[in-house]
Amino acid sequence: MAYGVRLRTAVASGDPLGAPDSWPAAIAAFVTMARARRLRVAVIATGERARPMWTEYGLWAVPIGRDVVVRRGEFDPQGRRFRNLRQAVQRSRNCGVSVCFVREDEADAATVTAIRALMRATRQNDERGFSMLRGRLFDGSAPDAVLAVARNREGYIVGAHRYLWAGSKDLSLDLPVRSFAAPNGVDERLVAETVAWGAEHGVERVSLAFAPFPELFEDPRQFGRVGVLLSWITHLLDPLIRVERLYRYLRKYHAFDQERYVMLRKREVVRVAVTLLLLEFST
Repeated sequence: MAYGVRLRTAVASGDPLGAPDSWPAAIAAFVTMARARRLRVAVIATGERARPMWTEYGLWAVPIGRDVVVRRGEFDPQGRRFRNLRQAVQRSRNCGVSVCFVREDEADAATVTAIRALMRATRQNDERGFSMLRGRLFDGSAPDAVLAVARNREGYIVGAHRYLWAGSKDLSLDLPVRSFAAPNGVDERLVAETVAWGAEHGVERVSLAFAPFPELFEDPRQFGRVGVLLSWITHLLDPLIRVERLYRYLRKYHAFDQERYVMLRKREVVRVAVTLLLLEFST
């Protein structure tokens, strides 16, 4: 169980590691440990399968969004649903963008240098906060990581995605980086090409991101006045937090998957909220 402690609160991140039939024992051990140290218990980004296991310990589930997982058998970029995605991909082709794939440990020095320079130029690094720690790029910890690299007509790298293996049939997007000067559609092109590449290499699922509150953006009226108000506030704050912009990008793939939750005791909402903010931005 991956977890961190702030403000006397032990916060588990995601689902337990290992086979699902071992999760109840891992959760029980975590709760026992926390109680022995007189810590409060909370969970961020647990999935639908683990949620009932946490409710047995008196935790309340607050939905916070959904995984975005492209499944090979459900992805048909030629279909009507994917028209916006197809147009974005075509724009990148019209601008002369090409995509190639390479294992991280087989990337040549020029590619490594160019990607690192692109990360510095866009103020992108290879790690995030508590709930989404990214791998260390090019440090040898994931030699089999898959790099999807986009180059412009002149051969310069204008975008790259790093994917990590989750088992033998799943890929998970670990680090996306894109030049400010990249043509429109580069990210969409990288994802579409990765799904096609994966289909040739036995990949069943490609996990892209986490989408906060997609139902709220889809139809805020279903949540009444509160939903409309939250949608309006999020729209105003989008230049800063870009949640709505992320939703508009991710909906092109029609791949919203299982729901994720924060688990906590109702009487500890404020304290847990502060704890999660401290963990996310101080890790």
